[in-house]
Amino acid sequence: MTIYYEILTDGTIGRSTPNQHIAEISGLTMTTENEIVYGYNGKRYFKGTEPTPPEPSYVEKRAAEYPAIGEQLDMIYWDKVNGTTVWQDTIAAIKAKYPKE
Repeated sequence: MTIYYEILTDGTIGRSTPNQHIAEISGLTMTTENEIVYGYNGKRYFKGTEPTPPEPSYVEKRAAEYPAIGEQLDMIYWDKVNGTTVWQDTIAAIKAKYPKE
């Protein structure tokens, strides 16, 4: 399938359409058979040319691994009832795994 598109000043892809009539009306004169995809930054690229996302920070890694708030509250409740430290141990292990940078 042919896609009509425009290249923006930053080298990413702007408007695009597979419809020739819409392309003519919109002034899209460049064509490609390549798939157009969104990169991590929300901009569009030809598939395979999109930038590699940056490595997540320790904050993002911790956030992804922390249990949901409801689960944490349940851990805290049962720690109080049972005299255990499951919640504290869980959070400490995540903080140790991803220390502040």
